[in-house]
Amino acid sequence: MDPSVFLRLLIFNLAVRLPLGASTAAIAIKEALSSASLYVRIKLADGRFSKCSPLHIVSCDAVGWFAAPKGPAVAFDFSELELSRFAKGPVNLTLEVFACFDDCCPTVLPSSQDWVLGSTTMKVDLRNSMEERVTEHYSGWRDVEMKDGPCFSQLHVSVSTEKEERFVFKASRGPAASNSRVCHVQDSQRSRSVFSYLFSRDSVMKGRGKTGGLKLVKKWIKKKLGLADHKAEKQDCSVIVQDKSGSPAAIALMTEPFVPTLDTNSITSAKPGSWLILQPRNIGKWAAWGTLCAWTDPTEGSLTYRFERLMDSLDGIPVSYSSISRKDGGRFSIDLPTDRTRGFVMSASVKGEGKRKSPALNVEVAVKFVRSKEDLAAYMALAAALDLSVDACRACS
Repeated sequence: MDPSVFLRLLIFNLAVRLPLGASTAAIAIKEALSSASLYVRIKLADGRFSKCSPLHIVSCDAVGWFAAPKGPAVAFDFSELELSRFAKGPVNLTLEVFACFDDCCPTVLPSSQDWVLGSTTMKVDLRNSMEERVTEHYSGWRDVEMKDGPCFSQLHVSVSTEKEERFVFKASRGPAASNSRVCHVQDSQRSRSVFSYLFSRDSVMKGRGKTGGLKLVKKWIKKKLGLADHKAEKQDCSVIVQDKSGSPAAIALMTEPFVPTLDTNSITSAKPGSWLILQPRNIGKWAAWGTLCAWTDPTEGSLTYRFERLMDSLDGIPVSYSSISRKDGGRFSIDLPTDRTRGFVMSASVKGEGKRKSPALNVEVAVKFVRSKEDLAAYMALAAALDLSVDACRACS
């Protein structure tokens, strides 16, 4: 399989120092912000692409603080086709600093609860970024300018682009549909089928041909969830990812059903629905690869998920924790924020409750994290588990 080339725009090393000077107004701003959290709203191409990120607050005499990348990077990902939008010239990158008080949640769109401290805009030229693996566009301090007033703060930002290769897949139908095939896509052209989904309510624990011998799975369930083996065997919802020959390459097994509480009629974080992702190791042997938990927030209208990667010790390492809109859907993604050069791992589109008539699943996986077809299959199983979680939460509500 040949990968597709993507360009990732990274905005990182985000920090603010404020206010500048010792004037009465500067002191008043310091006192007013003592109980607030600061964020930056990042807008690319005059707002066509927007994201939010928390801000570090550093002292005015901070020296050498940015010798290495600090904090998570905000990323915008573009395929070669999407980059054609920026072929005419440099685009505007606007960073708007604002404060949130109490428990209000920062949003991409401006809110009446935001206190905007100012913004700064720079030009970013993406046209030639595909020629180099890494391109540094900017790094340093910038004045945060208010619309009608002096500059009271400065924002530190680093901007770079990275070219990377990804495998792109698209499922013909939803993972629960019969005869759902997963095709490899390159340069927006669908090619041959690579995997297929087999959704089942029959227990894979009892041994389905090539999927038997799950002693390690039983051990993991008993240790992590406190379930006896006989109860683990009753977990009967599964998605098997099969390769072209029909052999299972990964399994998503529901280990905790999606059951709403009587008082809220929703799936709560205290008892979320859970999936176990399995990978084949040896003939007849399977290994726990990761776990996915999902629950709903009825007040926010979102589905919250937590993915943990499992190692040989069966200890979970938190990898991804976020929310997506139940109505509109969104992107499930795994990023490693501690190392910006190896940040992207995978992403998958998740359809919202109002868009289930077109349930095609799109998945992207970074080439550098793939060693075998079983690795690809595990990511496909994870994407299927999250997609089915949206269906399960919709049925419960």
